[in-house]
Amino acid sequence: MSALAQTDSNSSTQENRQEIVEELVVIGEPVDSLLNFDDLERKQANDLDDIFSGVTSVLVGGSVGAAQKIFVRNLGEDTLNISVDGATQSGVTYHHTGRVTIEPELLKQVRVQVGAGDATSGPGALGGAIKFETKSPEDMLGSDDFGAILKTGYFSNSDGTKNSATVYGRLNDTFSAIGSYVASDQDNMEDANGDELTGTNTEQELAFVKLVGDFNGGHKVSLSYENLAEEGDKLTRPEWGEGPRNPLRALEFDRTTSTLKYEWDKPGSDWVFLDASVYQTDFEIYRPFDNYMSDVKTQGYILSNTSDLGGHSVTYGSDYRDDEVTAGERGGAERFVETSNVLGFFVQDNYRVTDSLLLSFGTRFDDFEAVDKEGHKFTEDGFSPNLGFKLDITRDLTFSGGYAEALRGVETNDGFKLFGTTNDPDLKAERAKNIEFGVDYEIGSFLLSAGYHDTTIEDAIGNAVPWSRHYENLGDLESDGYSLGFTYNGERLFSKWSFLDTSAEINGEQLTRYAYGYLGTSTGDTLSIDTSYQVTSSVDIGWIATVVQDLNDVYVVSSDATIDKPGYDVHDFYAHWQAQSVDGLSLTLTIKNAFDKEYLDHGSVEDFTDIPGYTGIVGYPAPGRDVRVSLAYRF
Repeated sequence: MSALAQTDSNSSTQENRQEIVEELVVIGEPVDSLLNFDDLERKQANDLDDIFSGVTSVLVGGSVGAAQKIFVRNLGEDTLNISVDGATQSGVTYHHTGRVTIEPELLKQVRVQVGAGDATSGPGALGGAIKFETKSPEDMLGSDDFGAILKTGYFSNSDGTKNSATVYGRLNDTFSAIGSYVASDQDNMEDANGDELTGTNTEQELAFVKLVGDFNGGHKVSLSYENLAEEGDKLTRPEWGEGPRNPLRALEFDRTTSTLKYEWDKPGSDWVFLDASVYQTDFEIYRPFDNYMSDVKTQGYILSNTSDLGGHSVTYGSDYRDDEVTAGERGGAERFVETSNVLGFFVQDNYRVTDSLLLSFGTRFDDFEAVDKEGHKFTEDGFSPNLGFKLDITRDLTFSGGYAEALRGVETNDGFKLFGTTNDPDLKAERAKNIEFGVDYEIGSFLLSAGYHDTTIEDAIGNAVPWSRHYENLGDLESDGYSLGFTYNGERLFSKWSFLDTSAEINGEQLTRYAYGYLGTSTGDTLSIDTSYQVTSSVDIGWIATVVQDLNDVYVVSSDATIDKPGYDVHDFYAHWQAQSVDGLSLTLTIKNAFDKEYLDHGSVEDFTDIPGYTGIVGYPAPGRDVRVSLAYRF
């Protein structure tokens, strides 16, 4: 994967084919991956796995959308700072589900920052940051005053449908608005052998609205509200396979996120670009059979300003986040409650020293505080510095690198574990130390790249293995490896090949999903291929492949046994047609897992079924072939 790989944004064909752009967004900081809504439309993305397909640094584990977990270079969700329009999605509701639910139809773009990064990444971004950004009316309107998109889609594997309606328009010279409603209804999926994956059925509804006011003098205000609700008959542990220890039961999910944002780009001034937002997120999981609920409420603010001073571009400000996890019987008088908050201050400077040298340096100071259900109070504060560079040796050859730290104090625990959870009263904060180096060489339409990364998270917090309810400092978690990249960006053909070799260990033991949960996983060497071709001005086709090597003889201390993780190669194809005779009409055909490959992805719970006493401990296999067809009409 590239440390600095940018495509020609001025190419006329660039807008009409799938792209995954990886670029060094902040000089000297780790690689980012950027996906836009055209990418998601061509994939016909239906869940997190679809969103990140073809992005080598990101692995999504699990077949059940509600149970999918995100890993960045083998480090899990518990090490990441994940946000939607700046609203942090923190806290854990249920350890057998994911902490993030998002509807791809809603998204304008997704950015992944790999590894501890710059001071603006937010507090506690030990393994990186994932930033989901939703659509705004100006993204859709262009020169029009009003528009709408009606879309319907069919999924063959689950015999499912997804229908959506989006309307957007200018209310007057100042205000514009966008609103979306998405409804999907899908039956149980099947694996490649034709066996039904019980508990993968779902009914989901999304309501989203955003109001934007663009005032004179560079002032801009936006208010957005999103509600995503899902229900279905899920396995008690949705991330595990079906078995006697994992019965089928109803499960309900509901997430709401509200964000108020203010921007001021003062005309004629290089000193003022103010960006402020306040947000609130509420994510609840409810299990009707025992009337148990787990709810995470998060609220906070982000305030920053950017000033350009000579060769410096300095961003500085403050952020704050408050989390509350409540769990127990719905409507009951007694519930378990834990709280945590963090107040941060940050400054980041991008400084052009010469025409060929750019430096990036900054720091943030965070003050963490948490109170667990036993009344134990945990406090920690400290600085997280960073330093990076980009050096153009020649016009075509670039070196880049950086060092960054990130601090994270004790936070709230999993709501479904609170009734039995205990914390080591001497819990210490975690600190990540991340080193990145990269080189890029451009030859005409070709780009060659290589990178090296080394991340250590000191005093990593987790359960005493295997799956106890006691949280302690487990030791040092390390992730290191290298990446290679090859990109061709021609007039009609775009092809990107990315290879990643990375390992994740804690105290010398390879991470496994079963033993270490949210902290991370271990994967074989991974090759991602993303190729698209503009057949005509109205037709483009694409191929996305993921090839993962075997990972054998992984020793698991808690089970005193070794396991194997077989490799796999998965191929997706798509074709997109934009009608010429009917303005605004488009058709997309996507074939997921086109060769009907039977496999267990390396982000899922590993197969322990051959080990005595571990019967039933295995993740769900991936879905088999899925033919997706969608028809959209924009007017």
